[in-house]
Amino acid sequence: MSRDGTIAIIGAGIAGAAAARRLREAGREIVVLDKGRAPGGRMATRRGPDGLRFDHGAQYFTARDPRFIARVEDWTTRGVAAPWGGPDRHVGTPGMAAPVRDLLDGLDVQCGRAVGRLARDGRAWRLAEADGTALADGAAFSAVLLTCPSPQTLALLESAGQALPGVAEVAYAPCWTLMLAHDGPPLPGGPVREDRDSSATIAWIAENGGKPGRAGDGTIVAHASPAWSRVHLECAADDVAERLVGALRNIVPLGGIRHCAAHRWRYAAVERAVGEPCLFAPGTGLGFAGDGCLGPRVEFAYLSGLALAERVLAEAA
Repeated sequence: MSRDGTIAIIGAGIAGAAAARRLREAGREIVVLDKGRAPGGRMATRRGPDGLRFDHGAQYFTARDPRFIARVEDWTTRGVAAPWGGPDRHVGTPGMAAPVRDLLDGLDVQCGRAVGRLARDGRAWRLAEADGTALADGAAFSAVLLTCPSPQTLALLESAGQALPGVAEVAYAPCWTLMLAHDGPPLPGGPVREDRDSSATIAWIAENGGKPGRAGDGTIVAHASPAWSRVHLECAADDVAERLVGALRNIVPLGGIRHCAAHRWRYAAVERAVGEPCLFAPGTGLGFAGDGCLGPRVEFAYLSGLALAERVLAEAA
């Protein structure tokens, strides 16, 4: 792998952002591509009507590793993150994607770019959409770092006839998320309710509007349990929203509903991880990072992206 070539990072979530920032700090040229409309991955905020905002993916993050603690302390000092909802819980401000955007600030990030194929060109890589249309202006890359969920990573590896042992072993739980704005009272008992019963319909309820930097506008985010989400995975979003509102009414008092919508996360939370900080194939420039490597925490995804960047730098040294 050349030490001089540009590196492509597929996925603009926290893992891809951590890898991108570390590589750029080391003087490497990088391009980050993501199929979504904006950076953040599952650290996401959805806009609704009349200025409503919902953190409909990851609800908070913890910090226990010294490297991530230092990063979170910096974010907190600069207003990019704030404590919320309990000991060692933090959120991005004014939305969950803020820390990812901060890591990617000033870098070449291209959203709305759905990479569907990888192609080897001598010792370099080229990227294309699924139909073969070239991406990134046809540029050649010395390395391609895959930080999307493992099923998407596997498809890209297979398109190039490549493999990274361990990627296929990652398993995820799905999640349907309900985003609701209502005129009722605050959640009784505090801003968060959690139900760990696997038979429950709703596993998590949070007053989204009560998070730091939010509008305090009666917004609620509720996550269906993995079991319920699996059973209803292919249902229409409107039907899911109606079912979840009905379940929510049995748990907390709701007033008049001003807005509700449901969003499906197929790969919401890692159930089985690789057990390694990252995966990297020496000599090819291909690597994999994300919560699929270490487990279902924002911090683990960050540390995985950092580990993959270090592997790339060590390979090129």
